[in-house]
Amino acid sequence: MQRTIIPLLVLLLFFILIPETYAQDTKRIDELEKELKALEQQLSETKQNHDILLKQLQEKISELEKAKRKEEQDDELKKLIEEANKLKAVEKKEETGVGKKFFSGERQQSGLNPNISVSGDFFGAISSSKSNFISQPSDVSYGNNRFELRELEVALVAPLDPFTRGKSFISVTQDEISIEEAYMEWLNLPANLNLKIGIFYTEFGTLNRYHDHALPQFDRPKVLVNMFSNGGLSGWGLAGNFLLPPVLFADASSFDVSLINGGNNHSFTSEGKFNLLSIGHFKNYYDITDNTYFEWSLSGAAGKNDASEKLWSYVGDLAFTVKWVPIGRSKYRTIDWKTELLFNRRETPSGNIFSRGFYTSLQNKLNARYWLSGRIGYSELPWDNQQHEWDFTTCLDIWQSEFVFFRFQYQYSIREFTSYLDYAGPFPDDHTFLFHTCWAMGPHKHEAY
Repeated sequence: MQRTIIPLLVLLLFFILIPETYAQDTKRIDELEKELKALEQQLSETKQNHDILLKQLQEKISELEKAKRKEEQDDELKKLIEEANKLKAVEKKEETGVGKKFFSGERQQSGLNPNISVSGDFFGAISSSKSNFISQPSDVSYGNNRFELRELEVALVAPLDPFTRGKSFISVTQDEISIEEAYMEWLNLPANLNLKIGIFYTEFGTLNRYHDHALPQFDRPKVLVNMFSNGGLSGWGLAGNFLLPPVLFADASSFDVSLINGGNNHSFTSEGKFNLLSIGHFKNYYDITDNTYFEWSLSGAAGKNDASEKLWSYVGDLAFTVKWVPIGRSKYRTIDWKTELLFNRRETPSGNIFSRGFYTSLQNKLNARYWLSGRIGYSELPWDNQQHEWDFTTCLDIWQSEFVFFRFQYQYSIREFTSYLDYAGPFPDDHTFLFHTCWAMGPHKHEAY
């Protein structure tokens, strides 16, 4: 009997103690949850305080940076004011000394000297064709299968007075010395007008004003050569540039008009008594982004195409340029795309001849020294639109410095010619490999192309 009661008592005691223990554990869990919630709340408040402090610290740093920049600007302004006061004192001292001291005109005379520079343009080329049309230098070819100093250019540039400036470019080759450009400009005339008088390349399309050494590739696109020869549209005359109010949502608009004695026996005759060319050029400029701009232009040229000056030729040009230059990295990266579409209407005794052509060129600046570029072009001859030519060009430019560069170029030309003015055939297709180098001595300044 006792053995039975003892286990029952133990069991009864177990059931009495278990609920009490469970209640204690439950109470402890509740306390822990409350402590956990309190810790979470404290952590959240700490994070909020941290964010507030961080924001206040950033604002303080920004204020300090602004204060520092302002202080630097104030220091720079103070320095400029001090320098201006010093110059003013010197000028005043010189004025008070007039009549007492005499100076030679040496320094003043040297300050009037123009910027003088000399640039060299040298190449060597080898072609799969030995045709004289390709190999011999002419107004459509620089020569092939030879070494050649294409040009030695002497440039003289100077302001003549506050209202005018003068520019002269003398071209020296092994055959002749000629004036490439020599003109004077009147600047900032009324109605936002600039005037130019002398011999110059006119504003027409995109590349016409480029000198040979500044071209994206070694040679000019074939469509420009077949329309105007390697000499482009240039001559003695008068030109005006008008800065217009922005047109068609542009950021800037301009209009150029030129009247020159020109002609090259391609689209326009070089013979006759008057031999005048009238040229107009309208251009619109757009800032697409801080790094990219877009430009388009519409150009036209009109002149006589025969020696008797009775028949007219008209050439129209539609050009596009897109240039990407990242801010702060222009030394290392640039992409430049140029395209021109040309149309020619030529009057002849038997009727009008319509011809056309185009080129598209892409330049990619890979880094500070290397440029990779390519060009595709097509051209119909202005005097016979049944004859045409394709050219495919690629080249690598290596800039040793801003004064010296080297170029390696490959070009494939496809010609469907039976005759070409006074040049004798044959006119075969050809592959050309070319090495080209240019160098400049002195501040060789020309135009902002």
